[in-house]
Amino acid sequence: MNLKEKMQRRLKLSRPSLRARARPPKHRTTLGAQFTAANLSTALALQHCKSCGHTQYPPTELCGICLEDQLIYQPADGAGVILAKTELHHSLWEYFKRRLRQGSWPLCSVALNSGPEVIAHLGSDHLKAGDPARVFSHTDASQQAVLIAVDANVDVSYPEARREIVSAMNLDIPAIKEDGL
Repeated sequence: MNLKEKMQRRLKLSRPSLRARARPPKHRTTLGAQFTAANLSTALALQHCKSCGHTQYPPTELCGICLEDQLIYQPADGAGVILAKTELHHSLWEYFKRRLRQGSWPLCSVALNSGPEVIAHLGSDHLKAGDPARVFSHTDASQQAVLIAVDANVDVSYPEARREIVSAMNLDIPAIKEDGL
């Protein structure tokens, strides 16, 4: 490896904006990693308290109602109602900066019928506040679970259907920079 290649490698490690392939943030807490692991085999799994039956999101170490630590992940329906819709126009993460050059990134908050309120990527442009929605989880380009909200009529019970939605949103591929290192 010559000096030029060494310097390019060093720059690539210290300057994400120079990388050819930017990925979404992958640094997660232990609870975030557990959430990802629990959601690999199902459309949506949320923490459920064995003591009081409370379903909660985001994952925590203790139940938000009874403060017990007997929390397990159980499959959740994902049905809910959109509370609000917004669009991301600016980000500090290189992955989203590159995506935002193509247009704003839609996000929404959803009140799930099972109780929790979640923030999710919006997979259907026509949805607005008050519309019924279905939330599912899927891994993004950094192999971390993210939540995606779609129209309530969309069947997300099959992995292929979820993968198709994620691919249409380009969440499963890195953001490319043509002249990157």
